[in-house]
Amino acid sequence: MDVIKIIWIMLFFIPTILIGQESMYPKDTIYLFFDKKKHLKKELNHPDLGKNFYFEGIGVFYNQKQKADTLSIKQLKTYTFSDLKEINKKRYNWVFDNKRPPADRNGVFQTYLIEVISEEEFVIHSVIWAGEGIIE
Repeated sequence: MDVIKIIWIMLFFIPTILIGQESMYPKDTIYLFFDKKKHLKKELNHPDLGKNFYFEGIGVFYNQKQKADTLSIKQLKTYTFSDLKEINKKRYNWVFDNKRPPADRNGVFQTYLIEVISEEEFVIHSVIWAGEGIIE
């Protein structure tokens, strides 16, 4: 009887422990700067994914139900922004230099888009890349 209890306990805890483990391949964090003048298309709403921003011709979505952080414009200088060329290079290095399995941008990066909303504030949105591991 005790063996059966132990088996049931193990069946319950083993998946919980495995799910809670850190990823074998942690993601890098990157920041995109959304300039309303440079990136003309901004708010294309997708019913499931939320708002669509275009960053250098590629769409990134953020879920409108997700809370976005609004910060003082003074803090903007603490962020380092990436362009598409740098992002592609980082992705290549993430896969090949570290001998990791191939992955799209959503698998490699935790991506944040920064949008200046006034002279005093900006917003940070957690975004996902369109067409990479998601349904558009």
